[in-house]
Amino acid sequence: MKKKLLIAPIVCAIFLTGALAAFAGETEAEAGAANEAGKIAPDMSFTGEAISLSLKDALARITSAGPGYESAVLAKEAFEAQAKGQEELWNQFRSVSNALSGASANAPQMAEMINMEPDPLKKAQMQQRMSEMSMTINPMHTLSAKLVKLARPYLEEQAGIGYEIDLNRLVYDTTRVYHSVLQAREALSIAEENLRIQNEILANTRKKFDLGMVSKMDVLSAESAAQDAAVQVAAASSGLTSARMSFNIQLDYPLMQEVVLKDTLHKADAPEIDLKASIEAALANRNELRQLRFVLEKEEVEIADLALASRYGSEYLTAAMERKTAEKNLKDTKAYIELEIRTKYMSIQNLENEIASIEKAAENAKEGYRLANLSYDAGMNTLVDVQNVQLASYRAQLGLAAKTLEYNLAISDFEIATGYGMGGAR
Repeated sequence: MKKKLLIAPIVCAIFLTGALAAFAGETEAEAGAANEAGKIAPDMSFTGEAISLSLKDALARITSAGPGYESAVLAKEAFEAQAKGQEELWNQFRSVSNALSGASANAPQMAEMINMEPDPLKKAQMQQRMSEMSMTINPMHTLSAKLVKLARPYLEEQAGIGYEIDLNRLVYDTTRVYHSVLQAREALSIAEENLRIQNEILANTRKKFDLGMVSKMDVLSAESAAQDAAVQVAAASSGLTSARMSFNIQLDYPLMQEVVLKDTLHKADAPEIDLKASIEAALANRNELRQLRFVLEKEEVEIADLALASRYGSEYLTAAMERKTAEKNLKDTKAYIELEIRTKYMSIQNLENEIASIEKAAENAKEGYRLANLSYDAGMNTLVDVQNVQLASYRAQLGLAAKTLEYNLAISDFEIATGYGMGGAR
């Protein structure tokens, strides 16, 4: 059944909801792994009590613990501290403003007290203080206060959004490394099956040679093909080991910790995408646009303040140019985001078609090998024909695994792109 797309922040929230329950207590396996963290494995074997993880488990872990999560929390707290600083500055402005307002309200009484003061020296000092207070600018009317008022809610918003963006990156990267292990595992399985078939072909060719049905050259060719298949198995095994180590690093496990992934590589359900609604969601949610809108609002405040002095001075003209630049950047970024969504949408459609084509090719190649082998046994074709068909089958299966990984990541990427996104400097 097809499923509607959910934007990444909602996905993250779902994972976070179950995180505390899933990881309330550290398992014995994880505790053992932590104890072994300082030891270097003597070979390329994964060690420790096996830890089993589904993709959901991995995402719950990465969004509730580990260096990546801790960095996200620290970044959020940094923004919150900046927002708190702006709030404190605003309170200072307001306190001074209230004091000035109170002094202004009491100005008649103060003037009367000054007139009644008999001591000329004290009278002069009081007049001086009153003059200084009247000349003091109310900070609430300054550009600084206007910018502080604008920055406070923006920083508070960025604290939460930036946190979600950091989680988006963690979710995407973890999904990528998880599926990369599955794809590498599938590639090894395909390579091992190819080796089994090549060994069958070699054994069959040797029997035919003993019966005088094929030449020594066919035997040598079959031996070379079997040897190449063994090399491919070794390479696929190394690829799987590398993928597993990368996964352990991403999940903050010891590098050589034994981790068993519960899921299998399969094509994700095709999402129901409303292209227009997806574009509208991206334009409403993407943080790049929020940041650019803040820059534009800031430019508007500054240029309005400069207009009180002169509309023809260099500062005003420079600010006007910067405002136009901010407007252009906002407009261009909206267009680029729409382009991004449309491109990702087409990529998903193309990948669906490619996978369907490769699936058919892989199916036909398997059947082609069976038929070619039967014909070879009957003396109706050559060993080269059998090898070529098997090579096509092997490559088709590897291509299918690679495209499945690409498709699943494309869906995850599209979901995130319609939310806050993963890009944009914080």
